Amino acid sequence: MSDRTSTEHLAELPAGGSADAVSSGGGGGGGDRESASPLRYLRKLDRYKHISGLIAALILLCILLHILSPYFLTVSNFYNILLQASNLAVVSAGLTVVILVGEIDLSVGSVEALVGAVAAILIIKTGIPVVPGVILALLAAVVVGLVNAFLTTKLRVVSFIATLAMLGVAQGLAFIMTDGQAIEGFPSSFEKIGTATIGAGGFPVPAVIAIVVIVLIYLLLAHTKLGLHMFAVGGSRQAATFAGISPARIKTIAFVICAVCSGIGGLILSSRLNAGNGLFGQGDLLNAVAAVVIGGASLSGGMGSVGGTTVGVLIIATIEDGLVLLNVPDFWQQVVVGGFIVGAVMMDQIAKGMGRTDE
Repeated sequence: MSDRTSTEHLAELPAGGSADAVSSGGGGGGGDRESASPLRYLRKLDRYKHISGLIAALILLCILLHILSPYFLTVSNFYNILLQASNLAVVSAGLTVVILVGEIDLSVGSVEALVGAVAAILIIKTGIPVVPGVILALLAAVVVGLVNAFLTTKLRVVSFIATLAMLGVAQGLAFIMTDGQAIEGFPSSFEKIGTATIGAGGFPVPAVIAIVVIVLIYLLLAHTKLGLHMFAVGGSRQAATFAGISPARIKTIAFVICAVCSGIGGLILSSRLNAGNGLFGQGDLLNAVAAVVIGGASLSGGMGSVGGTTVGVLIIATIEDGLVLLNVPDFWQQVVVGGFIVGAVMMDQIAKGMGRTDE
């Protein structure tokens, strides 16, 4: 099973059946499934066209930057792009899960700051060993995810408002804990999380961490019943409930996954900068949302893939790296990034239009 749209997933949910019937194939005749298979095949091709369009945009961008800067297509710069994209990739992968279930989490950047601050307090100030310090810092992220889920699923606060409030709370706590200052001086074992390399070429460890997280989330979404249920809940909460799925439970899991991914991104960032600070992660929210949307996810839920999100992250990281190499002033960089994002989405829409088939 691969990442699929909400329509395909909901088509497999048996009316009045149980969640187990979804995975076992019960609830429908074999003839219906056979007749639907050509449609599912065409939709799968459409998703491949989406990602291939993004990859084409990334390749064209790399060619253009290579023409403009001889330093772009070098091994060291390639590794630098991966290093710069690592924490954003982890955060965006987690955000993809929340958006798939039809919600949004605006607190991802502040959770990065909070987890980094907690790690700095525990490891630097109190002298707790690195491993338990990292675990406790990530537990803070779990708490944030649970609170976001409680506000959204139990108190019925719109996730946009709930997580916007959490953005302020988490970042405020990070500033309070650090007294508004950067707490510096992590031990070398913690610094390796964000600065170490492997292999003769010096492949960055943060990129390895990002790849592991991305693969795990891909496997979750593409090869587990939980992933199927996430697509179903995002596609139609009512239909998912009718099929025996608990939207509240699925959304709670999604919020926790997103918060933990943000926490991992915060640990990578704090390790690279050798400090904990309430300002860390401030710029990652917009880039993470942009990466998920560029990757093909629908903000209304039920559609998207972590593979598309990953390509979106690489496009954004490549643009930012190229602008630095070209000495583009900072205040122009956001304008250029926005333009490239619109261009990438337009190319994707063109590719979709060329391959669209009337149903």
